[in-house]
Amino acid sequence: MSHHHGRTRMLLASVAVLGVVAAGCGAAADPSAPQTRQVLVDYVSDEVASSFLLYFPRNVTVRPGDSVVFRQEWTGEPHSVTMGRRVDDMMSVLVPLIEEYGDEEEEDIPKKVFKTADKALKGLPFMLDEGPDGALVVAQNVAQPCYLETGAPPQDEDTPCTDEQQVQPAFNGRQSYYNSGFIPYQGPQGNEFTVDLADDIEPGVYNYYCNVHGPFQGGTITVAEKGATIPSQEEVSRQARAEIEAEAEPLIAAFEKAPREGEAEIYGMTVAPPLAGWGIEEPGSHTSLNEFIPRDIEVAAGEPVDWTFVGGHTVSFQVPEYFAQVVVEDDGTVVFSKDATQPVNSPKPPKDEGGGPPEGDEGGGEGGEGEGPPGGGPPEPPVIDAGTWGGEEFISSGFLADGAKYRLTFSEPGSYPYACLIHPQMVGTVEVR
Repeated sequence: MSHHHGRTRMLLASVAVLGVVAAGCGAAADPSAPQTRQVLVDYVSDEVASSFLLYFPRNVTVRPGDSVVFRQEWTGEPHSVTMGRRVDDMMSVLVPLIEEYGDEEEEDIPKKVFKTADKALKGLPFMLDEGPDGALVVAQNVAQPCYLETGAPPQDEDTPCTDEQQVQPAFNGRQSYYNSGFIPYQGPQGNEFTVDLADDIEPGVYNYYCNVHGPFQGGTITVAEKGATIPSQEEVSRQARAEIEAEAEPLIAAFEKAPREGEAEIYGMTVAPPLAGWGIEEPGSHTSLNEFIPRDIEVAAGEPVDWTFVGGHTVSFQVPEYFAQVVVEDDGTVVFSKDATQPVNSPKPPKDEGGGPPEGDEGGGEGGEGEGPPGGGPPEPPVIDAGTWGGEEFISSGFLADGAKYRLTFSEPGSYPYACLIHPQMVGTVEVR
C-alpha cells in the first residue's frame, strides 16, 4: 500500500468534526477596524505530555481585511496550513465520507469509497512520503511555501514552487493552492503563520488542513460580510479551550489507567511496562499520549530494561541540546534530523519490525529476526538490544513504532534522565542501584 493510500484509509477510518463549529456572537470593540483572531495548531495538555493533531478552534469567523494567526504549540509534530480552491473541493468530498464511514471497520468500507477519496486527493501531495527504500522523506514540493493563482503544486517531490510563487499574498479565496509549507520550530511555543484576508474576499466558508497529517486535521475560516459583528478573541479562545478539554479528557483518563505493572491490551497488541507511549482506541481521536509509563524506573546495575513502543517515539539518553525531528537547513531545504530519527550507538531495527527509522541507514548493526509463535500467527517483535551503556555518551533507539522493543543494560549506578527526541515533553528517569 502506498503512503498516500495509507493516509486515505487512516482518515476514513476515523471520525472527524471538520464542519463549522458554532461561534459566539460578541462584538469587537471597533467593528469597522481590522481584527486579528488566533487559531492554535496542535496543543500540549496541562496534565499529560501529548499531541493533538487538530486546530483549535476548528472554525473561526472573521471579515474581509481581517487576519488569522495560526500559532503552533510545538509538540514535535510537524504541521502546515494548506488552503485554496483545490482544498475546498477535496474537503467537500472527504468530509461527508468521513461522517458516513468513520465508525466502520476498514474491511466494511466499500472499495469505491477509497477510490473516491484517492481521486479527491489527487494533486494534493503530502509533506511526508515513502522513498524508494520505504523510508520516509520530506517532500520539498509541499514542505516549502507555495501560493498559486491556478493549477496544482509541483508533483515532483524534489521540485518546490518557484521563488515568486513562495511569496505570500493576501488570501482572496480564489487561489487554487495556498500553502504555508512546514511551520518550523522556534522556541517552546512554536512558530506562527499569518493569513491576511483580502479586502475583496467573498463571504463564505474556506477550508484548510495539515498536509502532514491529512484532512482529518482540518478546520474552516468563515468570512462574514464587511462590517458584521464577529466573535471576540476572548470568545474564540473560550471555544478553543472547550474543544481542547473535550479532546483531552479521554486522553488523561487513558494515562491514569495505563498499566504500571502487568500486561494490557492496546491496538491489538499485548504489552507490559515500561512503555514508550500510550494512547486511546476511541474512534475519532486524533491525539497522542507522549509519556513513558511509568515515568521513573528503578533497576539494578547489570539488569536490562526493555521498553515496548506504543506509537512512534525514541528512547534517548545523554541528549545534546534539543533539536527537532524536522528542521530547515541553511539553504532552506526541509529534512529529517538524522540524530533525532536514526539509531545512535544502537542497532538498526530489522525491516518491517516496529516501524523503523524514517530515513537514512546510520546505526550500529542489525537487530535479530523475529520468529513466529507455535502454531502460526504474527511473529513476536524482536528485542533490539543496544547492549551495555556506561552513562556517558549519547545513545538513542532511533524512531521506533508500535510493538517494537528496545533493550538497554546500565553498567553504572546513578540517575539517568531520558527523553523522546520526537516529542520533547516526553521525559523519564532511570534510577540505577
